[in-house]
Amino acid sequence: MKKKIGLLAMASLLLMTLSGCSQDKSFFDNVSEINDIINDFVWMKIGLYLLLGTGIIMTLVNKFFQITHIKHWMKMTIGKMFHKSVKGHSHHDKASITQFQALCTALAATVGVGNIAGVASAIVSGGPGAVFWMWIAAIVGMMTSYSENVLGIYYRKKNADGEWSGGAMYYLRDGLGAKKNCKTLGKVLAILFAIFTIFASFGIGNMGQINKIVANLEGAFKIEALSNISILGTDLYKIIIGLVIMIIAGLIIIGGIKRIAIFC
Repeated sequence: MKKKIGLLAMASLLLMTLSGCSQDKSFFDNVSEINDIINDFVWMKIGLYLLLGTGIIMTLVNKFFQITHIKHWMKMTIGKMFHKSVKGHSHHDKASITQFQALCTALAATVGVGNIAGVASAIVSGGPGAVFWMWIAAIVGMMTSYSENVLGIYYRKKNADGEWSGGAMYYLRDGLGAKKNCKTLGKVLAILFAIFTIFASFGIGNMGQINKIVANLEGAFKIEALSNISILGTDLYKIIIGLVIMIIAGLIIIGGIKRIAIFC
């Protein structure tokens, strides 16, 4: 299973490298046009209201946990981050990772395009006032993230390799699906979430990152001999960089959560 996931990830990285580096303007125009239509509907019509509304509801249900229990969660996260019991590798369960490794893995998956490019874009578009609203969104968003993690842990299961598997598709199927008359709804939503996650991995999951890595490496260490060779609408230098990144990422992903955590 891990090998299949790794091969899929390697293929997606290569695809994104070729498409992300392509100089075919019509391709980008088509992608941009479709993306603008979807973004306009998802983010401007329903997305922002759903995200903020969910955060506010979770904040009220949990009685402002992110504020009233700030001392507790600071003590149990940053306060324990470098403690002996959480820094090293887990020797009791070969398929488990330590709290510190889990933190690093979560940060690696969280701090990215949205936190860096997204914040910069918001400030450019909305001015300094955008920072204040991002703070508000972050405060209520904490409880959305908290709720997702609690549900993910509660409904997680061990897979055939002895590793923990969890996420929205599990608690939608086993949590929401366990409610009266919601079994089919839970399964459908779980399947849709998994499908949309796969689609997202081809876009925000790696297209932006791989494009920036290739562009920066080529700008810093340009090799004219390779850059002048055109293949598949791009140059050979970009393809080589993409292949190297694909192989490195594939080797890490195939190793499972333990290797990902160690690398992070």
